[in-house]
Amino acid sequence: MPAYRHQQAAVFVFDEHAHLPVQGYTAACPAAWLKHLEPAWASLPRRRKEPGNLPTSSLNQITQLLDPRISSIHWNLREPQYIRATAPVDMPLHLAVAAWAATDVAPHLPEKDWTEILGEHPLVWEPHGIDLAQHQLHPNGTADPGNAVFSLLPSLLAERVAASGLHLRGHDYKAWLGPTRSDGRRAVYLGPPTPLTDRDGATGLYTPYIDFHLETIPGEAQVRVHADLHMARFAALPSSYVPRRGTNPATITVLLHADSGFVTSVERRMLVQASATVHRNGDEARWTWSPGVSKLLALLTRHRYPDPDILRTAPETLFENSDRTVAAFAVHSSGMKYYLPAAPEADPNARRRTAGHPAEPGYQPIDHLEVFDALAPVLAPLGLLPATPTTKAKTKTKALQPANTAPERHYQLEHWTASPRTRETLHLALTHKLGLTKLDTAAASDSPTTYNGPFALTVHHRDPGDLVGGIPRSNHDEPAVRRTEDERATAERGRRISEEFPRAAGLRATLIELEDDGFFLRTRQGDPKPLLKRTLPSLGRRVQCMRPVPPAPEPGSKQKLLAGTDHRVSDVERAASSVLDALRQVGHVADIPAPLGVTGPFELSTVWMSNAPDGQAVPMLIRMRPGHEPTAQLMPTPRQRVEPEIAFTELPEALTAGRGRIRLAKNYRAVADFLIQALALDSTTDRLFLARAAVLRRRELWPWLQDSYLTPNALHLPGAGFDKPDAVPAPRKPGDHPGLRIIRVREANDRDAVPHLFGVPWDEERLERTPGSGRYSGLARVSDTVFYGINPRSDQNQTPLGITKLDPTQPQNATWSVSNPRPLEIATAFLQDGDDPAEFAMYVQAQRRSYTHTAHDTQWPAAMHLAELMDEYLV
Repeated sequence: MPAYRHQQAAVFVFDEHAHLPVQGYTAACPAAWLKHLEPAWASLPRRRKEPGNLPTSSLNQITQLLDPRISSIHWNLREPQYIRATAPVDMPLHLAVAAWAATDVAPHLPEKDWTEILGEHPLVWEPHGIDLAQHQLHPNGTADPGNAVFSLLPSLLAERVAASGLHLRGHDYKAWLGPTRSDGRRAVYLGPPTPLTDRDGATGLYTPYIDFHLETIPGEAQVRVHADLHMARFAALPSSYVPRRGTNPATITVLLHADSGFVTSVERRMLVQASATVHRNGDEARWTWSPGVSKLLALLTRHRYPDPDILRTAPETLFENSDRTVAAFAVHSSGMKYYLPAAPEADPNARRRTAGHPAEPGYQPIDHLEVFDALAPVLAPLGLLPATPTTKAKTKTKALQPANTAPERHYQLEHWTASPRTRETLHLALTHKLGLTKLDTAAASDSPTTYNGPFALTVHHRDPGDLVGGIPRSNHDEPAVRRTEDERATAERGRRISEEFPRAAGLRATLIELEDDGFFLRTRQGDPKPLLKRTLPSLGRRVQCMRPVPPAPEPGSKQKLLAGTDHRVSDVERAASSVLDALRQVGHVADIPAPLGVTGPFELSTVWMSNAPDGQAVPMLIRMRPGHEPTAQLMPTPRQRVEPEIAFTELPEALTAGRGRIRLAKNYRAVADFLIQALALDSTTDRLFLARAAVLRRRELWPWLQDSYLTPNALHLPGAGFDKPDAVPAPRKPGDHPGLRIIRVREANDRDAVPHLFGVPWDEERLERTPGSGRYSGLARVSDTVFYGINPRSDQNQTPLGITKLDPTQPQNATWSVSNPRPLEIATAFLQDGDDPAEFAMYVQAQRRSYTHTAHDTQWPAAMHLAELMDEYLV
């Protein structure tokens, strides 16, 4: 594979002399509306928000169904420029607000006629001219385009591509404008969805789409326009399973399409977004429009909207539209399953076969850059030019560092299974994959067995019986009774587990053979895994679950077997990975090195913010020191006023005991103090603090981490605000806090602020990019203080680079899964005099690949990754 020293991202920037004047319009929410809405909301019993915080997220969703000219809607109804549009919208917005008021704000006041109340006070549109290509700068030199540019420019670009289309691979793609979004983003879909059927009979639809949005980089004066290529997948077969995210009912996103527009006949072809709620799964499922949407669709009688339950049972009947009907596409999400067509000779009583979506996500580097190059002439008349490629950062710090562990460690592993075959698989994993040697022959099958090698391990085989089986679920008609009986059954299972497995003398890793959640869903039983995660830490055990090992394959099978055995290589590798993940939880982790040039004591720390199921937050301070085991510390709470530093291996027990949980909205000041404590301002030890931008940069915690305030080596502490510029204290300098370094990391999915990056050839004489592309890994320099760290492509995803998904004559290419590792943005926010930003950035990047429990590269460096894995105990 070629070594690329330059990398291109699908990012455009304005030419310094560009001008793009547009006439936009804004409107405030009428004060008369608020006069009626806020008291009604305050009188709602059992509301989940404070009286003054109206539930506007659902209103935004409803409003976006109405008109494509709406470019953005603010979450706060009191915002002076509450709604923005590219033209005065003459549709009755009050219908949307009335539907929202009746369903989300005041369902307890059915006698109120919100349509009449709100219709008396129409919106007043004000012209708002603006040059989208010109912008101010924040005091730290970061581009400050303003909210109007963030909301209007993506819509303008998407509309332009929708009008012009794109020519790719000899094919003209006719684009559809995507839904309006409250965050200002806008997508354009490259034509009608393409049907696809794979060799197993799974059928679905897919289409590429381009997502436009704006981003900034700390200290950079250019606004960066991202044009990200993605794939949208849609259901074409009856749905059998929709995964639930969190504790709320499962929902499905639906894109609606009308050739002649939704409200007025002059609209351009576009898609709008709605959502449906999923009630149960399988044959007993039922889909309904989410409440606010259903009322609005009834009010807008110009079109006949489909029954969402038909999307579940016969989605293929809704792909076409006419003058009076709307086409509907159910968006596929990870984990969804579909019923395969039954064979003519199939037993009608047999369980129906299911499959996932035939199209796999991801595009090749050549696809991303081909779309990027096709956009260049379309956007050039607007003054937008391709961003200059980044360059590889040269460092002495190695990208791959050895994962050293503490010598002569002896671990205890408890293996819960009743299957002799699984025990054999575990033995093969220990001896063939992990390099251990069995030291003794146990007198009985259940006697402990000791292995030695890079570390010592004693395995305790235990038969858990039905304790790892599904928890019985009540069938009572009354929900309250059903909930009580389910809670009683769960408590009884927990009591039995505690009796059968009392607290061990020492800390044990516990590897449990367990079916996945889909199995328990199909058999209508409760999944015992959350209960095991909650119960076993207090019994001195750390939990790792592994799917059951299947029987030996039939003779002649093409599955790869471990030499001299009838065990699949994949099963043995899976067991080895499960063992390492279990041992990670009892202290088998890599020792961190000190950064280049640091010779004395060193400490790496971070504060990781987890979310508990009860809506509370759990801040965790994680510390790692060379030659020492990691430690953790939770925030003090009224329930636990003193929280000492504990071994990292003790953290699961503390989390399952409910320690460290806070209501974040009421404890911002306490969390800010916790962050200041983590910085150890009075220490002179060399130390590095990793700050996750997406969580810690919020205004109430540490606004200095925001792009608009982050000035390298000019520190403002957590809790210090910028609301009153004249009152902001002078920043702290490196000499004020010897040894302290702070690096801000921002992940790719933090609103996709970090783009894909691909290797490109570069003509050193002409200083221009030449044809070609490929994948790149390493550290790319974006500015003097900002870098992108990119992991190599994983061994599990080796799709040939020549396979393109943009050729309409080769639709089967869409069945390939493509993975292009997304960069981690690494901003060296605060370093000591003489430090090289590139060396510290590479130090952070290298820790994304230094683990004992996995061979895969991770999104986060070690301290943050290990902390994130603790979330599994917050159940």
